Amino acid sequence: MLNCILILLCLLQFLFQPQNELANEIIRRRIENAGQIPLIACGENLQCSQSLSLFYQKRLFNIAWNSNTASQLIIEIQNAENEGLNPVDYHFEKLRQLSGLHQTELDKAEYDMLLTDAFLLYTSHLFSGKVNPETIDAQWHVTRREGDPVELLNSSLALGDINKAVQTALPKHKTYSDLKNVLKFYRSIDVENEALKLEGPIIKRTMEDDRIPEIRKRLFSLGDLKEEGAENQNLFDDNLFIAVKNFQRRHGLEDDGEIGPRTMSELNVSVEQRIKQIRANMERWRWLEQEFGNFYILINIADYNLSVIKDGLLVQKHKIIVGKPYRKTPVFSAKMQYLVFNPTWTVPPGIVRADVLPGVRKDTAYLKNKNLFVFDNSGKAVNSDNIDWNSDRAKSLIFRQPPGPGNALGVVKFMFPNRFHVYLHDTPSKELFDKNERAFSSGCIRVQDALMLAEYLLDDTENWSSEQINKTVATKISKTVQLNEQPNVHLLYWTAWVDSNHVVNFRKDIYERDKPLIDALLSEPPFELTSARH
Repeated sequence: MLNCILILLCLLQFLFQPQNELANEIIRRRIENAGQIPLIACGENLQCSQSLSLFYQKRLFNIAWNSNTASQLIIEIQNAENEGLNPVDYHFEKLRQLSGLHQTELDKAEYDMLLTDAFLLYTSHLFSGKVNPETIDAQWHVTRREGDPVELLNSSLALGDINKAVQTALPKHKTYSDLKNVLKFYRSIDVENEALKLEGPIIKRTMEDDRIPEIRKRLFSLGDLKEEGAENQNLFDDNLFIAVKNFQRRHGLEDDGEIGPRTMSELNVSVEQRIKQIRANMERWRWLEQEFGNFYILINIADYNLSVIKDGLLVQKHKIIVGKPYRKTPVFSAKMQYLVFNPTWTVPPGIVRADVLPGVRKDTAYLKNKNLFVFDNSGKAVNSDNIDWNSDRAKSLIFRQPPGPGNALGVVKFMFPNRFHVYLHDTPSKELFDKNERAFSSGCIRVQDALMLAEYLLDDTENWSSEQINKTVATKISKTVQLNEQPNVHLLYWTAWVDSNHVVNFRKDIYERDKPLIDALLSEPPFELTSARH
């Protein structure tokens, strides 16, 4: 139906086309009528109406492209697959089909507009991503990277260099270019490796099993197993054992070398699905600003890890615990300003509603067991024995835990003020860091070896040595310390990346954020375009 309407509009525009009208006048009239008639060229709907209009108005509607720049753009759009994008989204088939065939003024005008729209849309997606993250994930709040496709188009046409323009629009993060290489590698893998449906008992080292040959083949194709051949293809030999451990490590599994249910599940993931996962994470990098700062804390929620980066070098790495799937840790950036030793813990309203009130209604000893004290809105202590826990008054009470090693925040918290009330903190539940999957919190982030992180961030051996910090903690008195050097904190979410050893890693999508992003990436025009960008 939509195609029929587009064809009808094109016919109407052609029928009312003044004879011998010059191309620039055709472009001018089309743009001036864009508010009443959809902008269409060569039978295709143009996506970037506002920026396209701005571009042509500044050049008095004159033709912008020549055969050389047009050919360059077509090649660049064909290469959009290397960026995890789809050339079809950028009029690729129509541009290639019509290349060199435009003879009349109408042909020239429409082909020129189609080229312009393709450039503006493609570079816009390279600058800021094809998908608006907040439309598919309400927990994503990072400021998107922005660029000016119109200005970029003007400069690239003046230089006659479209390739340079596209390179300018690409993300500059090394991880993005590494993922491009991984995407190319996964697309080269033989599709015969797609049919794994492993299940059944655990396979251990030295065992023989008829599932081993297909496991061997899959691990060889992925690069974990260096030599596919073996005298006994069914034997779980030493080479395969090493390969399984490699595979487990880069998928965030316990590297015990045993092929159990979790390892089988990851082996069963098709190459095609991994390609989609890589594309989704490349899109996430297109959303991000190009500079994280000289000193920053980078948190990958899906990897349960925190990295401290200074002057481009990794100086510390800590395991973390993140929000449960129904209490997701949000994605955002902020600046860490201070830390608090021996913090009190004021229970957030969400946890009061979900946990505390139901808990105390069920068991009057709940508050004592949790070491929680009750206060009214003025900060005055309240006797919990005199409260009707089913009353409206109970919902307005404040619950606070005093400092001490049993405090839910441990002995230190790190503050980077934000509207989500999320921060980093210590925890008394150290045993949870031994688990591979660590989504146990209510949204804030618990840090392993938190005092070690505090000592590094304070960077003051005279006043805040390890010994001085321990003395402060031993007082059980709250103390706030301002940071002289305040790092940016970036809470991000990646399920695929390349590490410093050039090894591709995949992680479980704990918050189920990949699928809606993949679906949006695979969607076809029209897109949801914002006036600020298009």
